[in-house]
Parts: sequence; C-alpha cells; structure tokens
Amino acid sequence: MKATFKDISLTFITETIVLIGFIFIYRLLAKNFGPEGVGEYSLVRRVAGFIQPLLILGLGIGLPRYIAMSKDKGQRISYLKASSFTIAIFTLLFLLIANLFSARFARTFFGNIAYTDLVLPFSFLLMGLVLHILVYSYFRGRLFVKTFNSLQVINLALLPITILILFKNITISRLIILVGSSTLIIAFLFSLSFIKELFAPSKKVHLRNSSKELFSYSLPRVPGDFALAGLFSLGPIFAAHFTSIEEVGYLSVSQSLLMGMCGMVAPIGIILLPKVSHLVAQGEQETIKKNLDLFIAAVFQCSIFISIQLIIFTDSIVEYWLGSKFFAAIPVMRIVLVSAIFYAFYIAMRNVLDAIKVKPINTINISISLGTFLLIAGMLLFVFKFFSPVISLSIAFCSGLISLGILTYISLRKIYPENLKKDLKRFWIAAIINLLLAGVAILVKPFITLGLCYLIIFEIFLGAVYLLILWLLKTDWLRQIPERIRIYDR
Repeated sequence: MKATFKDISLTFITETIVLIGFIFIYRLLAKNFGPEGVGEYSLVRRVAGFIQPLLILGLGIGLPRYIAMSKDKGQRISYLKASSFTIAIFTLLFLLIANLFSARFARTFFGNIAYTDLVLPFSFLLMGLVLHILVYSYFRGRLFVKTFNSLQVINLALLPITILILFKNITISRLIILVGSSTLIIAFLFSLSFIKELFAPSKKVHLRNSSKELFSYSLPRVPGDFALAGLFSLGPIFAAHFTSIEEVGYLSVSQSLLMGMCGMVAPIGIILLPKVSHLVAQGEQETIKKNLDLFIAAVFQCSIFISIQLIIFTDSIVEYWLGSKFFAAIPVMRIVLVSAIFYAFYIAMRNVLDAIKVKPINTINISISLGTFLLIAGMLLFVFKFFSPVISLSIAFCSGLISLGILTYISLRKIYPENLKKDLKRFWIAAIINLLLAGVAILVKPFITLGLCYLIIFEIFLGAVYLLILWLLKTDWLRQIPERIRIYDR
C-alpha cells in the first residue's frame, strides 16, 4: 500500500507537469501563430485523437491489464507481440490510404480542401502518438511508474515546448511534423528496453491463446474508445464545416483545458487499473468495495470546487493564458467547463469498471453519451437554431459529458450497491459550501484579477478553506488520509 501511495503521488506530479506544459504550449501557439494557427493545430490534434482508437483497438486498456495479470515472461511476451504487430499493420494501412486520398481526407476531417497540406504532418503526429500509447501501455502494465511517467513528461510537455521555443518562424505544418517525428523517436528509444521481447521465440499455441484472450477483452472496448474520441473530436470537426477555423480553435482549446484539469484525477485511475486487476485476479472484491465509497466522495467533492472556480475566472484565464485576441472564446469555455464535475468522475472511475468487469460497460455508457451529443447537436444546428454553431456544439458536448458522468455512477452502484441518500448528502454538502465560496470569489474578483499571482494565491487559500470546512464537518475520506499515511509509513 505504501508503494501504491508513492506511485499515485508520482503520477499526480507527472500529470501536473503535463498540465503546466499544455498551458505553456498553447500560450506559445497563441503568441506565435494567433487564433488561426491555434485553430489549425487544435483541429489536427482532435482528428488524430478521433482516428487513434481505430488503430489502438482497445489495447491501451487491454495491454496493461493483461501484462499486469501475466503469470510468466512468456505470457507477457505473447501479449506484447500480439498488440505491437496488430497496431503496426493497422496504422501503416490507414496512413497509406489517408495520403493517397489526401484531398478527400482534408475535406472530410479538416472541413476544407485547402488544408490538404496538413495531411502529411497529421500522419507524423498520428504515428508518434500511436507508438507513444503502445510503449506507455507496456510500462504501465509492468508498473514501471518512473519510466512511463518520464515518457509522458518528455513527449507531452518538454518536446513541444522546446520545439516552439527553438523554431519560432516556421509554419504550422512544419511544427506538427517536428512534434510528431520527435514523439515517434522518443517513444522508440524508450521501447529499446523491451524490443528484444518482440523477436524472442514463443510457442504458437501460447501466442494464439494470449491473442484470443487479449482481443476478446480489448476489441469490445474499441467502440467505446472511438465514441469517446468522437465526443471530443466531432465538435471541432463539425465546427470546421459550419464556422471559421478560429472558432474551431476556441472549442478545441476549451476541450483541451477541460481534459487537462480533469486529468489531475487521472493518476489514481492509471495506477488503479493494474492494481485492481491484480486484486480481481486474487478474488479481493471486498477490498475494492470498502474503498470505492470514499473514492467516489473525494472525486465528487473536489471536482465541484474546481469546476465552479474555473467558470468564475474563465475570463481571467483566457486573458493571462491566451491573450486578448481570444476573448471570443470565453462563452464557449464556460459552457464546456460546466461538464468538469461529470468528466472528472468518469476519468477517475473508468479504470475501476474496466478492471472489475470484462463486459465493456464504459463502451455502452460512452456510446449513449455520444448519441446524446449527436442528438442535441443535430437539434441545435438544424432545427432549433437559437445559437451560433460553435455555441450549439459546446452545449451538445457538455450534455454528452454530463450523461457520461451520470451513467458511470449508475454502473458503479449496480456492481457495488450503496445507500444513494449517503452519496446525495455528500454531493449537496459540497454544492452548498461551494456556492458560498463562489459568492466570496465573485465579490473579491475585481481586486484579485489585477495580477496573476494574486489570483493563484487566492485560489490556494480558498481551496484550503474548503478542505478545512470539509474536515470540520468530519468528511470521512478526508479524515482517513492522515490515518492511511501513518499506516503506510509503519
């Protein structure tokens, strides 16, 4: 347990660095390329994220799970071989087709044939991201926490920032090529530590059995991965057909901020997938059930605070982060950030569902949520044209994530039933406290937004006050932290 606490802490630090890196990346993009450049870069990233699940085939979840459950080295090698060769074949075939029909690809995914020159840079970026996920998944399954966190920091934070600082007078196309090829090279260098295993001899029977087991688990999750990618990517892709590239950037940047902030809870899930998978294999269901209650309460109560504060200070975030040229993004960003509570809950809990059930529960939930997004987007874009296209797509996106968070909660409580009134009580206590704190924030906002340092200090102070109130109210998950730390240190 002490090791688990350290692993989660290290991964949390990593995700914090990645979040800071993301903030600097888009700050540099806004400064060097303006709203149009941010829109183009964001659109390419979103399209890559949309295509990725079709090439990964659910192995981003399946590979770490089954490597963690491997009984011996031979079985682990079989899982790695099956994953690597399958992903390589699918990726190369897709990129060949995309570049042969680059004009049609650009029209479909980038909204305009004028962006045909972005197809090749997109290909480099996609190759780099796919190899990154494969290598990351292997190290995650082995619980080589320092290694997969190092890979994450280098490829998602340090490399893009370094390239943006060193190459200021280049086009967006060349920037994307540099980022993609650098990501590919770094991921390959990390893979050298296990690449020999790909060519190690293994029995055909073992390889066939491992492949069947791995893909039986992973393939049913492809629709879910694809639907989640669609939930984030179809908004900007649709926007590219209805509005300007600048507004595409506003929606995409808002989504990226949401992903970055909610990604702060991701470290728990990253470590929990292999850990809970191991507990499931050992039949330790009671251990999982006992801690899930506290976990749900902690995620709900912390994410409510973050979401409300982000919405209140969205205008300040845009001003200090992207600059005054991006003020038009404020309404879009506020709508998107409403979903932070629900998306953070999904991020924290999805790995628990994937670990305890072979049935692709997340796939079902995400598919319903994508349907919610498509239905509301269609209604607002074609029937009830009350808002601009980008606002309509923002509302639809937010609605889809709210649906996803609610469905995730329902799924967990079906497996591990608990008193619903107890969960609702925790939620409403946090909501009431945060409404009071929101009032304080709004009153002092004119004074603390005069400088970025004042805003940061105020938010740290307000967060501490919130935790103190929860402590005084004898919130169970918060009260148990010191006790757990004492146990870990014995």
